[in-house]
Amino acid sequence: MSGGILFTDLKARNLIRTIVPRGLVRSLKLDIDLKDPSDAQELYESEFPWGKYPTFVGPHDEWTLTEAMAIDYYLIHLSKDREAVTRLLGPMGDFKVRADILRWESLSNSDFLVELCKVFYPIMGMKPYDAVEFNTARENIDTIVSLYERRLKKQQFLACDDHETLADLISATVFSLGFISIFDEEWRSKHPEITKWFSKMLKSHFFEGEFEKFEMCKTALQPKK
Repeated sequence: MSGGILFTDLKARNLIRTIVPRGLVRSLKLDIDLKDPSDAQELYESEFPWGKYPTFVGPHDEWTLTEAMAIDYYLIHLSKDREAVTRLLGPMGDFKVRADILRWESLSNSDFLVELCKVFYPIMGMKPYDAVEFNTARENIDTIVSLYERRLKKQQFLACDDHETLADLISATVFSLGFISIFDEEWRSKHPEITKWFSKMLKSHFFEGEFEKFEMCKTALQPKK
């Protein structure tokens, strides 16, 4: 019997927060069914009236889980590969590393993603362009990027020098929005450490099948005014 259902956007495949949990299920070979909400509409709407995903329903529908970071944490602990669990979440007793991983997860999944969306949506015509909001978001993005740059100048990955963790996976998915829209060739030449790290993350086995046709923008896209 399946260990539960992960609702994710299997058809559109354009929601940033659904990439990592989907990748975890596949790469860790978890006994979890992947479903698009449209494939189980009645169950999805009854359990998740908020209408956001990823979301998770446990076996026999006995409990549910929302919020991408919580779902990622739960899915990783379902793995029988203890080494993979430790690498992704940090050693059980090393609270410094675990806190650092959580810090980068939170920064990317909240503030960074929010600011990138304020830029990305007007560019894609998904939201009206507001010059003040757009320019403020660009400044905030630059500030947040500087935090990543400072860390990646010192080591290969965000929390551990020799391997990726959940912090890198979540951060990379958020950075992907920037790399297809505003982090153009000129930007990349000025941020070699981040670009090198991101290019390495695209090849992660956790992202297998997710970024096969990914292309970085040549020049920064402009908002639809």
